[in-house]
Amino acid sequence: MSDLRPDAFSDLVTGGPMLPLQQHPLYGKAVGLMGRHSEIVPLCANGADLGEAQIVWRDMGPLGIQGLLPRGPQFEAGTPDQQAEALRSLSGHGLRMIEAEAPHPALRAAGYVQVLTPAHMAELPLDGTKADRRARAHPKWRASLRKAEAAGLKLRTQPYRGQPGHWLLDREAAARKTKGYHGLPAVLPLALGQADPNALRMFWAEKAGEPVAGMLFVRHGQVATYLTGWTGQDGRNCCAHHLLMMTAADWLAARGHRRLDMGQVDTRAASGLARFKIGSGAAVRALGGSWLRLPFCGRPRKVHTGKAMSKPLNPLDTPFSSLAAHDKNDPRTLRKPRPADDRAAANDRSRS
Repeated sequence: MSDLRPDAFSDLVTGGPMLPLQQHPLYGKAVGLMGRHSEIVPLCANGADLGEAQIVWRDMGPLGIQGLLPRGPQFEAGTPDQQAEALRSLSGHGLRMIEAEAPHPALRAAGYVQVLTPAHMAELPLDGTKADRRARAHPKWRASLRKAEAAGLKLRTQPYRGQPGHWLLDREAAARKTKGYHGLPAVLPLALGQADPNALRMFWAEKAGEPVAGMLFVRHGQVATYLTGWTGQDGRNCCAHHLLMMTAADWLAARGHRRLDMGQVDTRAASGLARFKIGSGAAVRALGGSWLRLPFCGRPRKVHTGKAMSKPLNPLDTPFSSLAAHDKNDPRTLRKPRPADDRAAANDRSRS
């Protein structure tokens, strides 16, 4: 049934903060490979070190290059007043927008105005045993898992090192184009894989020697994040994604990861995908919304762009400069997703 041979635990995670991907240095390296710039700056107030923040820069045309803080701030200490002072100091670095990791009183006190309500994230805990993780799943989800386990699938896993033209990314991009939904731009997995060849892990299922479903994850500290996946009709028929998700969770837990970030949950526009995530045993948590510092038209910060990838990108990739206009999950855009986009995504993914 499985080709998941045990390997050495040289990459066992031993500690460190549980940062979301967008605040991990790996993300900053990937941004640099995509030709943009990021910067990790200290969060300080009156000489006290309260934490760090990774700012990503984007070109906003006549407004110049402005800073975005995605999935932050990550405070480790300080009172709300001290934290507000630390956020105010970041305006000198050109920070204009914060996609908050959680509701925080310091945001408004620092002069930011909320412009979008919070999204909700699915977070799968990886603690406990294999049996514990299965017990946390919904009974119907476990029934689908058992169906997949009885389907005679061959499971495989290997690192993904950012090579263009990989079959999993190509098939996901083709499905997205055919069915008209928006997903993760393939340029990001390429950049992450090239930034750290050991960070991305792919799991896929085969039947009669042919792939029927696949999933791609990125590992960053004690957290892992689901990036993208694909399933064909045979994979949907046998619930292959249920088996791949649980197999990946067991694999990640064995290597010291404590949480799997499964992405946004939208019970209205993508109800099938939301049921899949919640049914796996994931907890749903509200983020803190999008916050804009006013006056917005401050003096633009001049920064150097990163060094672009040495390898050519897949022709199916979306240019980084236009991601905000095409990816509804990209944290740098205020564009609300078109209902038709989400309905198409729901219709496709609910069969996963």
